[in-house]
Amino acid sequence: MKKFASVCFAAAAVLAATGVNAQTISPTGSFTISGSAVMQQSTTANCTISAAGTNTSTAGTITSRSFPSGTFGLCGPLGLVQPYGAWSFRVAPGQTNKIYLKVGANTVLNKPCYGEVLVDWDNATSKATFNNNVLPAVNAGDPSCTLVSGGVIISAARTIS
Repeated sequence: MKKFASVCFAAAAVLAATGVNAQTISPTGSFTISGSAVMQQSTTANCTISAAGTNTSTAGTITSRSFPSGTFGLCGPLGLVQPYGAWSFRVAPGQTNKIYLKVGANTVLNKPCYGEVLVDWDNATSKATFNNNVLPAVNAGDPSCTLVSGGVIISAARTIS
């Protein structure tokens, strides 16, 4: 019985080391992001999203981001709702139709939300879609934020395989 367990453990270790179910993003390099998100905390804001960054075969760093327009007075260069924190994304192990997206926003209440959410990914359109994804509050006791709907498209197109 010990020998069987040792063989199973060794096989599992080999499979883990070879990266079974390790997803990759291609191509690598620079990209731009465009889209929009309906965000909700104390009120609802529909903001346009513009961003840019670079990615490796497993993750991307978003180096610039803004909400250039959207709901009057809430989004835009002088709006109350602004990007917050360092944004990034990474593959979801074992899945080609999901990615982890780390994003944040300061809000109308000046109570920012920031965190990593698992969102839908479409290889055919290179689009991440939001569907009631909850971002935790940065400060304890503050309300969370919800990415109610919307999505962003990465250009040049990326594929997760």
